Amino acid sequence: MIDPQDVPRFAGVSSFMRMPHTYDLLEETDADAAFLGIPFDDATTYRTGARFGPRAIREASTLLKPYNPITETNLQEYSIVDHDDVPVVPGYIEETFAEIEERVGYVLESETIPAIAGGDHSTTLPVLRAVAEQHGPVSLVQFDAHSDLWTEYFGKEHNHGTTVHTAIEEGLIDPESSIRIGDRGGLYGADDVDLIEDSGIEYVTTDEAASRGFDSLGERIHDRVTGPAFATIDIDVVDPAFAPGTGTPMPGGLSSREILRLTRALHGVDLVGFDLVEVAPAYDPAGTTAILAANVMFEALCAALDGTE
Repeated sequence: MIDPQDVPRFAGVSSFMRMPHTYDLLEETDADAAFLGIPFDDATTYRTGARFGPRAIREASTLLKPYNPITETNLQEYSIVDHDDVPVVPGYIEETFAEIEERVGYVLESETIPAIAGGDHSTTLPVLRAVAEQHGPVSLVQFDAHSDLWTEYFGKEHNHGTTVHTAIEEGLIDPESSIRIGDRGGLYGADDVDLIEDSGIEYVTTDEAASRGFDSLGERIHDRVTGPAFATIDIDVVDPAFAPGTGTPMPGGLSSREILRLTRALHGVDLVGFDLVEVAPAYDPAGTTAILAANVMFEALCAALDGTE
């Protein structure tokens, strides 16, 4: 039997962190966490390409090592598997959402933490439907350049700019125990500010984050979030100088170091799952965005699994 860790990192089949691949969580393994890809980008409003995000993140993750010296988390102490991709239906949002909800529900029913790679940010809605079915309304920790609170886009309810609004409407998250960090850039008008402030979600702009300091932000996350929580990380929260491979790039964002530090602050939060979305490798010729995304997922995975001990 060949140990994948004995194969050079540039060789072999790319599973997440070279972990075992399985479709069957209930019969074949007692997994603590499962990587799951959602290769869907039909709900983007500018540049497509995030359907290739899970594949790029998998390949970049072969660089990762299991021990986190900052948090002293050793992923070798846990059972982590690659649960492949959701069987999305290209061109059909509702059908794809149903497939996502079913697959994530299966992961949760097996008492496994879903570590999800998108896909565009619309896919977080059916993920939250499955999470709320299992845990009830959860606290949302959102790292994002955009609020995703629009009520519709181009006359349609479901796209990557309406996810959080719909999640609040459907009672999937508790706004009063949720927080978003990273808002920046222009809006369509003053009404958009009202949408943000009336949502009930606490928000910290990128400029405010820089002024307050990242230790302070970590403390604020812990003060705000109560009970089971889900973290959603849009890679566009990071400045395109560090993460150009995304569909809606916005200058003035976090650095690579800052997003890793913020994600690390999730230690101590009761994370029942997380996703990282909007990696579009076609705009990422050197692979820097996918490498960063894989490392952010590593930090989130360490935080989620530390909470299971």
